[in-house]
Amino acid sequence: MHRADKKIWLKFAGTLLLVLAGVLCCLLAVMQIEELNRWYETWQQQLVMLEERVAAMGNKGLIVLMVMLLFTLKSVFPPITIPAICLISGMVLPWYFALIVNIAGVAWLMTIRYFWGWKLGCGGAIRLVRQSEIVNSLLERKGTGNPYLLFVFRLIPAFPVNSISRLYGAMHFRYRDYIFISLGGFMFKILSYTIIGRNVFNPLSASFLLPIIMFSFFSGCVLIGLHYVLDSLPRNSKNDKKG
Repeated sequence: MHRADKKIWLKFAGTLLLVLAGVLCCLLAVMQIEELNRWYETWQQQLVMLEERVAAMGNKGLIVLMVMLLFTLKSVFPPITIPAICLISGMVLPWYFALIVNIAGVAWLMTIRYFWGWKLGCGGAIRLVRQSEIVNSLLERKGTGNPYLLFVFRLIPAFPVNSISRLYGAMHFRYRDYIFISLGGFMFKILSYTIIGRNVFNPLSASFLLPIIMFSFFSGCVLIGLHYVLDSLPRNSKNDKKG
C-alpha cells in the first residue's frame, strides 16, 4: 500500500470515529424524549432480569481465572480481542474489581509477548515498522527502542498489541519502563471497555453511551493527528517506489 493511501485511510478512519461520536451524542439527546424513555423502560425490564442472572453467578474466583486464561490465549490466538475480554469481566464483576482484573490481564498479555520477543526475536513483527525507514529509525533508537513511540503505539486504536510487545522484547527494551509506558498508553482503552461492559445491560443510557462517545472521539483525534504527523514527515523515495 502506498504511503499516501495509508494516510488517506488514517484520516478516513479518524473522521468515521468522530462522526460516530456525533451520532451517539444525538442518540443520547433523543433518548431524553419522554415517550421514547417510556418505551425503553419497558424493554429494559428484560435486560434487568438478565443482569440479575449474571450478577447471581457464583464463584467469582473462577470467573477471574477464566478471564486471565482468555488474556493468555490472546497471546497466541490474535482473533480473541482485548475489548471483548474486558467487556466480559465488566459484565460479570463489580466495575472496580473488573478494572483491576483487566489491567492485570493486559499487563500479563504484554509481558508474555515481551519475553517471547526477548527469547525468540521479533519474527514477522518488524514488518509493521520497516515499511518506512523513518519510523524504523525512530523505533530502534540505536537498537534500544523508543519509549515515546511505544506510548503512541498503545494509544492507536486497534494497533496490534502482540506484535509491538514482541518487537520491544526483541530489542531488550527495559521491562519496567516497557510495562509502565504500555499500560499508561492503554489505560484509557481499558477503562472505557470496562465501563461499557458494566453498563451493557442498559445500552441506551448515558453511562453506556458516554464512554463509547469519549472513546470514539479520542480515537478519531489520535488517528487524524497521526495522519498529519505522517504527512509532515519527509517522503521516503525508496519506499514510495515500492509502495
